[in-house]
Amino acid sequence: MSKNILVAYFSASGITAKAAWKLSEAIGADLHEIKPEIPYTRADLNWMDKKSRSSMEMNDPSSRPAIAEKLPDMEKYDVVFVGFPKL
Repeated sequence: MSKNILVAYFSASGITAKAAWKLSEAIGADLHEIKPEIPYTRADLNWMDKKSRSSMEMNDPSSRPAIAEKLPDMEKYDVVFVGFPKL
């Protein structure tokens, strides 16, 4: 039985994007980049600044960014891998 597989990822610097692409190629999965509705600036991604957007979102589970575009047909996937940066 063939499974429909998706690799969805968020990548701020490109490292997670590269890993997601390699995984999708290796297993024959569809690939989808998760993008925030309001793109991050360099200052937003300064994890050393406790008041930066990314730091505040990471520390407050109720403060997550809206997603720019959602996949309309998520139900077609049997398996979904989700990749995101680890801090």
